[in-house]
Amino acid sequence: MRYWNRELNGLPTPKEVLVKSLAEYINLFSNNGMEHYIFRGEPTNYHSTISSALRNGEYPFIRMKNEFRREIFHRITPDERKNFLAFAQHHGIPTNLIDFTRSPLVALFFACQPFYNTDGRFDQERGFIYLLKDELIDITDILAQNEDKNLLNLFMRNENNITLDLYKKFAEFEADFPERFYYYFKKLDDDWKYYIVEMQPYTAKKHRFYAYNNGEYKNKLKYEYVSENKGLITEIEKRYGSVEFVALEYILKLQEFLKQTTDFGATVWWLNCIPNFLYTPILSFERGRNQQGLFIYQAYHSFEECAYGTHILSQQRVWPDKIIVVENKEKVLRELDFMGINEKFIYGDYDNIARYIKSKYDKSKEGC
Repeated sequence: MRYWNRELNGLPTPKEVLVKSLAEYINLFSNNGMEHYIFRGEPTNYHSTISSALRNGEYPFIRMKNEFRREIFHRITPDERKNFLAFAQHHGIPTNLIDFTRSPLVALFFACQPFYNTDGRFDQERGFIYLLKDELIDITDILAQNEDKNLLNLFMRNENNITLDLYKKFAEFEADFPERFYYYFKKLDDDWKYYIVEMQPYTAKKHRFYAYNNGEYKNKLKYEYVSENKGLITEIEKRYGSVEFVALEYILKLQEFLKQTTDFGATVWWLNCIPNFLYTPILSFERGRNQQGLFIYQAYHSFEECAYGTHILSQQRVWPDKIIVVENKEKVLRELDFMGINEKFIYGDYDNIARYIKSKYDKSKEGC
């Protein structure tokens, strides 16, 4: 039986593991089989993992963040100012960041929180932990310079010469994780043919991207976008010394894909062809440090579809590689508390410490 309710054509079905105790959970990690992952715990089987700013349409979160900045910027530390996007999320401003952690125990704590719904759409009994392979593109330094802008809009228009910066990130990603890079290049090719060329239901038999074949696909590509950008090649050679042509072809094709979908109003709701972006700011507040927190930056593209006047919000898909389903949530929470993983530790602020102490004494009275 599968408990996860996300099944989409063309996306891999993650392996699902069921655990019923803290001991079983810890045993999953005893053979180092999950050391190269990041984790997110959710208290039920939500239909998708979406950032707070994009869950119900599109919040004007950049304006909200900037107003928050005007109110409190003079009162915070230099590190908090430098990483203001994460600071704003921590204090309740919606953003396009999604919380993850490097600690499987922290993720377990959040997965085991109570969840109630009246319509039965979601699982009230089980928690869910989503694991992403640590095969991500760290754009922390790019966001530090551009956090008031939409990354994909910057990329489409090549503002601040950001194409060069992103090229370097994707070249490193391809070198470190060549098969993962190939997966997204193939997705881009599939989406290009579906949305730009054919505009008809995807049929796997009709579109064949070159097989990976130990990286040999790179020798078969036509590099049509690279050949049209000799000036960019010269800039890359001046800045970085050499050119990784497959990475350059990918980002130029992605750039053109975003432009074409905007110009022709293609109804692209999900961007499955972009690797996940990692944001790892310095978290000077105690909650961030205790939770070993980091973020997935959920890229998005917002435009108007002209034919029917529809607003399109394309979102980058955050799709797990593995899922751990947790039963006996209350029992596991008690076991975590015994290990020191509780709201006092997780949040670290005065209100939550007080709430934890009060709850502890309230429970002691139950047996009187």
